[in-house]
Order: sequence, then C-alpha cells, then structure tokens
Amino acid sequence: MNRKAIPVLVFALIVCITSSAQKLKVNYENNMDSLSNFMLQYYRMQNVQSFHLTLKGDFNGKRAKIHKVTCNNGIFTECQLLEDYQHFILSDSIETLDFMAVPYGKDRIRIACFYPVSYNQKLFEDTLHIDKMKILMETYTAGGDSETPLMAYTTGIPFKGGTWFCGLRESGVEPRLWYKKYGIDGYTFYVITLEEDTPPEENSPIYVKIAKEGGYGSHIQN
Repeated sequence: MNRKAIPVLVFALIVCITSSAQKLKVNYENNMDSLSNFMLQYYRMQNVQSFHLTLKGDFNGKRAKIHKVTCNNGIFTECQLLEDYQHFILSDSIETLDFMAVPYGKDRIRIACFYPVSYNQKLFEDTLHIDKMKILMETYTAGGDSETPLMAYTTGIPFKGGTWFCGLRESGVEPRLWYKKYGIDGYTFYVITLEEDTPPEENSPIYVKIAKEGGYGSHIQN
C-alpha cells in the first residue's frame, strides 16, 4: 500500500506546484501621485481616476485574456474584452498595465486599460453607468487558480449612513464573494486569465500580437 501511495502523493504535489505557479501578484500605484499640481487639480475636477498595475508571475509567453464580470442581484455575467484575433502575450516575469476611469456625459463612465510598454496601446475600453457611490478600486486579492482580479468599479462595504471602501479594499476577499459576504451588488470587476498561446492559422484574416517585443499585426484580404 505504501508503494502505491507514493506516486499518488508525487502527482498531487506536482499539481499543487503547477497551480501555485499560475497565480499572479498585482501591485498598485496611483498615477495621480506623479502629476503636477495643476494636472492633479484638473483631474480631480473631472473626477478622473488612474492606476498603474505591476503584474508579477511566471508568464513564459502565455496568452493573457481580460474578462469583464458584473454582479447584478447576485447573478454574475461575464464577457471577454479582447477580440479573438488579439493575442496579448506576457513574456517577462514583470508586466505592467494602466487603468483609467473618465466620466462621460451625464450618466456614463469610461474605463480603459492600456499596455504602456507597447506605445501605450489601448487594450480595451468599457462604458458603464456612472454611480457617485462607486469608485475605480484596487482588489488586492490573488483570486482563484484560474483568474486574477485586476480592478473593480464598486461601492464599499455598506454600513449605516455610508460605504467603507478601505474595509473592502483591505479585506482580502475576492470580488466574486463580495455579494455573498457583504451584500454588495451592482458592481463590475475585471480579471485576467492565462493560457498557452496557439499560433495563428495560415488563413486567419486578422492576427494581432501584442507584446513587449515582436508585436505585429497582419490582415489577409480575401
């Protein structure tokens, strides 16, 4: 029995190590801190928010996909924000993203994600209903093995007479559990997943590789 148990234990250990290696660590910096006083005052008048994210992990040329997840009445819906022809490749052990939220019109807010090392290329832009009780907020949680939360547009933990952003930000609770644990609803967050990249098919009409080095785009006309 002992001899048979050893391979099982070794296999379990390998699975555990592989799973742990997939997790990313995200650090946050407030981009507003680097602005001049004049620009800082202007951004605050416009209610603009901006964060610089540093992602650390064993990427090894994996393809990254970014998903939008929305919670309404405790039901989660999600969609992919990068097109199928966009291959966002993470090569180094350290990568960076910038998120910016800008009010648009009377009741909308635009949230965009940029890849600064590739000519500040915009990866996606999302438009949401604006809510004065919500902010663009760091998630500070590793999430599950398959996805890592990046940013959220949310209220804080509700309490009588207000909302507690710092308590939510520092709770260590992943966004998918905010509704169940704190009763927070109507929020949106963005997650990143990694997968092995597959080369484009020979007859792919459009292929765009986004990467620190070797990025390119191709378009085959029929």
